Amino acid sequence: MDDAAIIGAGPVGLALAIELAQSGHAVRVFEQRSEPVAHSRAIGLHPPAQEVLARLGVGPAVQRSGVQIRGGLGISRGRSIASMDFSTIGGRYPYVLSLPQQDTEQLLRERLEQLAPGSLMMDCAFEQVLGQSEQAVEFAAGGVVHRARWLAGADGVRSAVRTDLGVGFAGREHRDRYLMGDFPETTGLAHTAALFLHQQGIVESFPLPGARRRWVVRIEQMQVDDSPGMLAQTILDRTGYLLDAEACTMTSNFGTATRMVPSMVHGRVVLLGDAAHQISPIGGQGLSLGLADAQAVAHLIAARAPMGALDNRRLGAARSAARRAQVNMLLGRALPRWAVPLRDSAMSRLASSAWLQGKVARDFTMTGRGQRSVPVA
Repeated sequence: MDDAAIIGAGPVGLALAIELAQSGHAVRVFEQRSEPVAHSRAIGLHPPAQEVLARLGVGPAVQRSGVQIRGGLGISRGRSIASMDFSTIGGRYPYVLSLPQQDTEQLLRERLEQLAPGSLMMDCAFEQVLGQSEQAVEFAAGGVVHRARWLAGADGVRSAVRTDLGVGFAGREHRDRYLMGDFPETTGLAHTAALFLHQQGIVESFPLPGARRRWVVRIEQMQVDDSPGMLAQTILDRTGYLLDAEACTMTSNFGTATRMVPSMVHGRVVLLGDAAHQISPIGGQGLSLGLADAQAVAHLIAARAPMGALDNRRLGAARSAARRAQVNMLLGRALPRWAVPLRDSAMSRLASSAWLQGKVARDFTMTGRGQRSVPVA
């Protein structure tokens, strides 16, 4: 019998498996896909996430593969109105690391294969929980019955585990919608994230590995043209940067929502990552939040400790992240023309405060009080 069976081979499920395998526990990961996903929206690894990945033994490889985001600029009407310097947060990782999620997953898969060869089962979908006792849970996956001490659902927003358990996922859709794409780096912004606060809606820009840059544009709900050409034209109109639409390697049109389970723990089944909490991807906190979940769950399983503390700490962290994400979305919404100078003036005054600059930098990097990923005791 495995100590933990994990549904979902995304970064959260893989991180949980590796953390447990490193401490000698028998693990098995079930993934319904037959092949890894080629593209992903998630790129940001905040300092707490980098700490988790270092603990998992992939830290050096992640650092070699990623690009450091060392600060940010707020730009409106062609001039900088606010800036952030992440070096002020201190610590081992005074930056956000930009690395596409599929690359992070590849490094984690390789690490898991080193620790527990053959433990990742691709093309093997979870079907249902068959029963639980005080010592184990029995479930079906891939047409076979399995038993484990714990079953972890790390299978994303549309979690089959959560659905099978009948666990609620209360929340709401937001009216904010975005179009993003990856283009060659032509801005000269280097290691800086840029937020272009245009009257018609925000444009965000982040460095990527391989001399590329990600662009995220707020769009109208009813916009149907999500072609690279439309994205490049919108970026030109709002920022002045001319991008080569033919060189765009991916686009994604996505909405936003906030949802949360009432509890992460259901007998000997635990939900984590997006299966437990969905927040807006604006601000890039979701992946870091899920990796912190994995660390906390692994600690409790390894210590044979009660899971009772999980909800208070991890769902509390998710609620805080959701509030920050909603502030980020509000900042990026369209404004009446008359309101833009008022917004810019207010932001410039606020940015002149060293204390506030530091607080914003800590919030942006998820290093503020109570945000760092630490084990749940």
